[in-house]
Amino acid sequence: MTIVLAILAFAVMILVHEGGHFAAAKLCGVRVTEFALGLGPAILKKQVGETTYAVRALPFGGQCVMEGEDEETSDDPRAFLNARPWKRAVILVAGVAMNFVMGFIIMLCLYAPAQGFVTPTVDAFMEKFTGGGENGIREGDTLLEIDGYNIYLSSDISTALSKGRDDYYDVWLSRDGERIHLTDVHIAPQEYELNGETVSYYGFYLRAVDATPGMTLKVTWHSCVNVVRLVIESLKQLFTGAVKITDLSGPVGITATMSDAAKQDMSNFWYLVALISINLAVMNLMPIPALDGARLLFVFYEMIFRHPANRKVEGYIHAAGLILLLLLMVFVAFHDIWKLVV
Repeated sequence: MTIVLAILAFAVMILVHEGGHFAAAKLCGVRVTEFALGLGPAILKKQVGETTYAVRALPFGGQCVMEGEDEETSDDPRAFLNARPWKRAVILVAGVAMNFVMGFIIMLCLYAPAQGFVTPTVDAFMEKFTGGGENGIREGDTLLEIDGYNIYLSSDISTALSKGRDDYYDVWLSRDGERIHLTDVHIAPQEYELNGETVSYYGFYLRAVDATPGMTLKVTWHSCVNVVRLVIESLKQLFTGAVKITDLSGPVGITATMSDAAKQDMSNFWYLVALISINLAVMNLMPIPALDGARLLFVFYEMIFRHPANRKVEGYIHAAGLILLLLLMVFVAFHDIWKLVV
């Protein structure tokens, strides 16, 4: 049942994405010829007006097919390529926006029951804290940035400190409404005794506040922003070689991970759904041929230079990108299956 739940959640994410394209296309007067959930041969199909609605065999993927979307020319005035550039941009961004909104709503539902939140404001110091003093961090300071890493949530502090190569940091903070810059602040993890065990802390306590509606919305928004930041950082690591291509997961691996999360705790499952939905939004905005981001670049080109790029060349670029993406998906799927079997 957890596998079925994971597949359904994945299908909903795709449905939300393609539904964003569909709704925007209808609002912008673009003809939608087919709206399908899944890939492969159609299991169910029904014509309603000018649009064919279909459910296809493979639950991973979906499509919102618009008239003239991948053609060089079209005589249909309601074809996608004949729509004004700003309308095409809205249609392309709509799918991404809906995935982000879905992730935001799930995050908001997860945080709604909270009674309070820990903020990045220093409340007190432990006895061994090394970064305080007259020219250091003081009680009541709100940390804003550590070594260029923006601090939105309390969890960002440990992330930023763990990135440092030594124990000295450049810190931006807010003190009594004033933005202050501190250099070479020494913040080193210290060992403390806790219930008979030795634990390591950076040496300060953070302030907790009540979970007002405004604070809940703020924490939800910053959590979503952090997911975006995580995806971008992961892509950087992939292109620099810090992460191997074999570390990627496709629909098979993601479904297995979601299933495991559902077995442990439904809150973890829904958090993972939100993370993946926002991940899909970011990935689709990347300027990778065949994805929304690359198509958006061609629309921006037309807006700037007042004429479209060579549509035949654009078609070849997207076709090549689609082939490469499909090959990557097949490779990742086989690798995911191999990991599950072995």
